[in-house]
Amino acid sequence: MDDNKTRRILEQLFIDMDDFATMKGIDYPPLYLLGGSGCIIAGYFDRATTDIDLIDMEYDASMGRLLRILDKYDFLDLYLTTVPEDFKERAVRINNFKNIYVLSKEDIILSKIGRFSDIDIEDIFRLIENVDKDYLNHLINNVISRKNLSTRVKNQFIKNLRNFRDKFNV
Repeated sequence: MDDNKTRRILEQLFIDMDDFATMKGIDYPPLYLLGGSGCIIAGYFDRATTDIDLIDMEYDASMGRLLRILDKYDFLDLYLTTVPEDFKERAVRINNFKNIYVLSKEDIILSKIGRFSDIDIEDIFRLIENVDKDYLNHLINNVISRKNLSTRVKNQFIKNLRNFRDKFNV
Protein backbone atom coordinates (compact mmCIF):
# COMPACT_ATOMS: atom_id res chain seq x y z
CA MET A 1 0.00 0.00 0.00
CA ASP A 2 1.53 3.35 -0.94
CA ASP A 3 1.99 5.89 1.84
CA ASN A 4 -0.34 8.55 0.39
CA LYS A 5 -3.06 5.93 0.10
CA THR A 6 -2.53 5.00 3.75
CA ARG A 7 -2.91 8.64 4.79
CA ARG A 8 -6.10 9.00 2.73
CA ILE A 9 -7.56 5.83 4.27
CA LEU A 10 -6.83 7.01 7.80
CA GLU A 11 -8.18 10.49 7.12
CA GLN A 12 -11.37 9.02 5.65
CA LEU A 13 -11.89 6.87 8.74
CA PHE A 14 -11.69 9.95 10.96
CA ILE A 15 -13.90 11.98 8.60
CA ASP A 16 -16.50 9.20 8.74
CA MET A 17 -16.28 9.13 12.54
CA ASP A 18 -16.65 12.94 12.76
CA ASP A 19 -19.58 12.92 10.32
CA PHE A 20 -21.34 10.15 12.26
CA ALA A 21 -20.82 12.03 15.54
CA THR A 22 -22.28 15.19 14.01
CA MET A 23 -25.22 13.34 12.48
CA LYS A 24 -26.05 11.60 15.78
CA GLY A 25 -25.33 14.66 17.95
CA ILE A 26 -22.52 12.90 19.80
CA ASP A 27 -20.14 15.33 21.50
CA TYR A 28 -17.16 13.04 21.92
CA PRO A 29 -14.16 13.75 24.19
CA PRO A 30 -10.63 14.15 22.78
CA LEU A 31 -9.01 11.13 21.16
CA TYR A 32 -5.22 10.96 21.58
CA LEU A 33 -3.42 9.06 18.82
CA LEU A 34 0.12 7.75 18.85
CA GLY A 35 2.05 5.09 16.99
CA GLY A 36 2.48 4.94 13.24
CA SER A 37 -1.07 6.00 12.38
CA GLY A 38 -0.77 9.05 14.63
CA CYS A 39 2.50 9.99 12.94
CA ILE A 40 0.87 9.67 9.51
CA ILE A 41 -2.20 11.75 10.45
CA ALA A 42 -0.01 14.47 12.03
CA GLY A 43 2.29 14.51 9.00
CA TYR A 44 5.35 13.49 11.05
CA PHE A 45 6.15 10.82 8.44
CA ASP A 46 4.50 8.38 6.06
CA ARG A 47 4.50 4.63 6.04
CA ALA A 48 1.97 1.90 5.47
CA THR A 49 -0.21 1.15 8.50
CA THR A 50 -3.87 1.52 9.25
CA ASP A 51 -3.71 0.23 12.83
CA ILE A 52 -4.84 3.03 15.11
CA ASP A 53 -3.34 3.33 18.59
CA LEU A 54 -5.25 5.45 21.11
CA ILE A 55 -4.46 6.37 24.68
CA ASP A 56 -7.24 4.85 26.80
CA MET A 57 -8.86 7.82 28.48
CA GLU A 58 -11.49 5.60 30.12
CA TYR A 59 -14.18 6.63 27.66
CA ASP A 60 -17.74 5.77 28.48
CA ALA A 61 -19.51 3.01 26.61
CA SER A 62 -21.16 5.43 24.16
CA MET A 63 -17.77 5.93 22.47
CA GLY A 64 -18.02 2.37 21.17
CA ARG A 65 -20.44 3.51 18.45
CA LEU A 66 -17.84 5.96 17.13
CA LEU A 67 -14.77 3.80 17.57
CA ARG A 68 -16.29 0.91 15.60
CA ILE A 69 -16.03 3.16 12.55
CA LEU A 70 -12.24 3.18 12.91
CA ASP A 71 -12.14 -0.58 12.25
CA LYS A 72 -8.75 -1.63 13.69
CA TYR A 73 -7.84 0.25 16.84
CA ASP A 74 -6.04 -0.53 20.08
CA PHE A 75 -6.41 1.18 23.43
CA LEU A 76 -3.10 1.72 25.19
CA ASP A 77 -3.48 1.87 28.95
CA LEU A 78 -1.66 4.87 30.40
CA TYR A 79 -0.39 2.60 33.22
CA LEU A 80 1.48 0.61 30.54
CA THR A 81 2.47 3.46 28.19
CA THR A 82 5.79 5.27 28.62
CA VAL A 83 4.71 8.88 28.16
CA PRO A 84 4.72 11.69 30.74
CA GLU A 85 1.43 12.33 32.50
CA ASP A 86 1.18 15.81 30.96
CA PHE A 87 1.20 14.53 27.35
CA LYS A 88 -2.08 16.36 26.63
CA GLU A 89 -0.29 19.72 26.97
CA ARG A 90 1.96 18.87 24.00
CA ALA A 91 -0.58 17.00 21.88
CA VAL A 92 -1.29 18.50 18.47
CA ARG A 93 -4.92 19.04 17.45
CA ILE A 94 -5.49 17.76 13.93
CA ASN A 95 -7.13 20.39 11.74
CA ASN A 96 -10.45 19.59 10.11
CA PHE A 97 -11.36 17.15 12.89
CA LYS A 98 -13.55 17.95 15.85
CA ASN A 99 -11.59 16.43 18.70
CA ILE A 100 -8.65 14.40 17.41
CA TYR A 101 -5.15 14.95 18.72
CA VAL A 102 -1.79 13.31 18.06
CA LEU A 103 0.87 13.11 20.72
CA SER A 104 3.96 15.25 20.21
CA LYS A 105 6.96 13.78 18.43
CA GLU A 106 8.77 13.66 21.78
CA ASP A 107 5.97 11.73 23.47
CA ILE A 108 5.70 9.28 20.59
CA ILE A 109 9.46 8.70 20.79
CA LEU A 110 9.11 7.99 24.51
CA SER A 111 6.30 5.53 23.88
CA LYS A 112 8.51 3.74 21.34
CA ILE A 113 11.45 3.48 23.77
CA GLY A 114 9.18 1.39 25.99
CA ARG A 115 9.07 -1.41 23.40
CA PHE A 116 12.07 -0.50 21.18
CA SER A 117 11.34 -3.03 18.42
CA ASP A 118 12.93 -2.73 14.98
CA ILE A 119 9.91 -0.79 13.63
CA ASP A 120 10.01 1.47 16.72
CA ILE A 121 13.70 2.22 16.09
CA GLU A 122 12.95 2.97 12.43
CA ASP A 123 10.14 5.34 13.50
CA ILE A 124 12.39 7.06 16.04
CA PHE A 125 14.96 7.72 13.30
CA ARG A 126 12.21 9.53 11.37
CA LEU A 127 10.92 11.46 14.39
CA ILE A 128 14.08 12.54 16.17
CA GLU A 129 15.47 14.71 13.38
CA ASN A 130 13.97 18.02 14.58
CA VAL A 131 13.53 17.23 18.26
CA ASP A 132 15.20 19.24 21.05
CA LYS A 133 17.26 16.54 22.78
CA ASP A 134 17.55 18.51 26.04
CA TYR A 135 13.77 18.75 26.20
CA LEU A 136 13.53 15.05 25.33
CA ASN A 137 15.82 14.27 28.27
CA HIS A 138 13.56 16.34 30.52
CA LEU A 139 10.56 14.29 29.37
CA ILE A 140 12.51 11.04 29.83
CA ASN A 141 13.02 12.02 33.47
CA ASN A 142 9.28 12.71 33.75
CA VAL A 143 8.53 9.17 32.56
CA ILE A 144 11.04 7.65 34.97
CA SER A 145 9.56 9.59 37.89
CA ARG A 146 5.96 8.53 37.15
CA LYS A 147 4.36 6.81 40.13
CA ASN A 148 1.45 5.40 38.10
CA LEU A 149 3.53 3.41 35.61
CA SER A 150 3.89 -0.35 35.81
CA THR A 151 7.19 -1.29 37.49
CA ARG A 152 7.86 -3.91 34.82
CA VAL A 153 7.18 -1.39 32.04
CA LYS A 154 9.32 1.28 33.73
CA ASN A 155 12.21 -1.17 34.17
CA GLN A 156 12.02 -2.18 30.49
CA PHE A 157 11.96 1.52 29.53
CA ILE A 158 15.10 2.18 31.60
CA LYS A 159 16.81 -0.86 30.08
CA ASN A 160 15.89 0.24 26.53
CA LEU A 161 16.91 3.79 27.35
CA ARG A 162 20.58 2.78 27.39
CA ASN A 163 20.36 1.44 23.84
CA PHE A 164 18.29 4.44 22.77
CA ARG A 165 20.86 6.90 24.15
CA ASP A 166 23.72 5.08 22.40
CA LYS A 167 21.92 4.76 19.06
CA PHE A 168 20.52 8.30 18.95
CA ASN A 169 23.16 10.25 20.91
CA VAL A 170 20.68 11.54 23.48
